[in-house]
Amino acid sequence: MAVKKTLVPWSSAKPAPVVMISGGESVLVRMAKDRIVTAARKSDPEEIEFDAAGYQAGELAMAASPSLFSSSKLIVVDAVEKCSEDFLNDALAYLDEPNDDAVVLLLHAGGNRGAKLVKKLDAAGFPRIDAAVLKNESDRAKFAQTRFKTAKRRIDEAGMAALMSALGSDLAELNAGVDQLIEDTEGTITAEVVDQYYGGRVEATGFKVADAAVAGDVKKALSLLRHALSTGSDPVPLVAAVAMKLRGMAKVQGFSGTSGELASELKMAPWQVDRARREVRRWNEVALGQSLIAAAEADEAVKGGGRDPVYAVEWFVSEVSRLARIR
Repeated sequence: MAVKKTLVPWSSAKPAPVVMISGGESVLVRMAKDRIVTAARKSDPEEIEFDAAGYQAGELAMAASPSLFSSSKLIVVDAVEKCSEDFLNDALAYLDEPNDDAVVLLLHAGGNRGAKLVKKLDAAGFPRIDAAVLKNESDRAKFAQTRFKTAKRRIDEAGMAALMSALGSDLAELNAGVDQLIEDTEGTITAEVVDQYYGGRVEATGFKVADAAVAGDVKKALSLLRHALSTGSDPVPLVAAVAMKLRGMAKVQGFSGTSGELASELKMAPWQVDRARREVRRWNEVALGQSLIAAAEADEAVKGGGRDPVYAVEWFVSEVSRLARIR
């Protein structure tokens, strides 16, 4: 039997006789679970929860059977990736004759345990919700865009860039930031709006330093850098922020095609491609190569290879600003 493609995004999660949330990204797991549970509760079901790791034989069939209390059931099974052999056997059997008046929600955080169940679930055509860890910034940016779109809110390109600069490294923080902006603001969300809420973040400060440095504005770059250092920012993420911008510029250099096409190939968001393209146009190709060498040297210096991390990051920012002015 051919396995059907039943993997769907968290934003499309809905009840089914059997549905699995698959992956270890806690934010996506929680949001998908909330969507399914909220929708399932409209039929006022009897709710039952148990842990697959401590499961006893027969519990699933008993839980899913109609009862005097309610014909509909909502059964949430946690830790399927650690399931007992009894659960695996019972779940495989249950897929052959599920109760259509029940919603059995399986939470599987990943790994090989329960692979046979996942395969049979897919083959039977039951939905499996994709909650895999979002490892790159492009995927986290798409997540944020989906949240804004679902809330019928618009964030412009500069606003998204500012939000990702401030919160894009951590999905939980990014999600909380999206919630706050949706709740506390009105109209289009711009970079100025984002800056009011998150402009003081270390990440945001690092990217402001990077913006000024690659633009060749040494005075502004060093001023922002020294303020960041004086307020307790560590040199390591500051170097990383500038280096990330330089690497993005190097990635897009010499490539043709639309931003959407390149975004997929280079694992960047379309707005990142557009911005990197604008910035790299002002740069000399040799100077950009030299700046990447400087980035590697600065990274080593601030991580213990040099005597003075503060001097290393200041030299790096000054050097990038100098190289940016070479034509």
